[in-house]
Amino acid sequence: MNFPTIKRLPLAVYTSIAGAVVFYSFYRVYVFFHFIESDMLKPDIPFLAESFKRGWSIELIFFMLLLGASILWALIYYMLFKKHDTLYAGVFFSLIILWVIFLFAWLNEWRVNPADLKVRSIVSLHSLFILYGLFTGYSISYQEPYRKIQNIER
Repeated sequence: MNFPTIKRLPLAVYTSIAGAVVFYSFYRVYVFFHFIESDMLKPDIPFLAESFKRGWSIELIFFMLLLGASILWALIYYMLFKKHDTLYAGVFFSLIILWVIFLFAWLNEWRVNPADLKVRSIVSLHSLFILYGLFTGYSISYQEPYRKIQNIER
């Protein structure tokens, strides 16, 4: 039985783009319903004019930064964990990224000090990053069992 295949590297990039769209959508919903108490992940870019810091332009910049970070995350994940067909690698890798963001925010006194966050924000951010890690991590490494089946049949 032959399964249709796609090269794994473009699949990782396409998955990361879809993951960034899903992440951004859920993040905006979390902020809108106050599951996350402030726009913690949105960057505060000091060289932008005040008119660009409000409205759709900063949202577009935030989405593009998120898209770039997602592609970088997927490429690193692809290089390190592409042979793992388990859910745990994506979850742990995305949580490590969240903790690095928290550490960076704490060291640089970013928008919000992570120590000042409420429990609902911390739980919501963890669930958001777990969801992102599940989606992208398992989608990138999912093709490996099918490749093994095709190699056995040949």
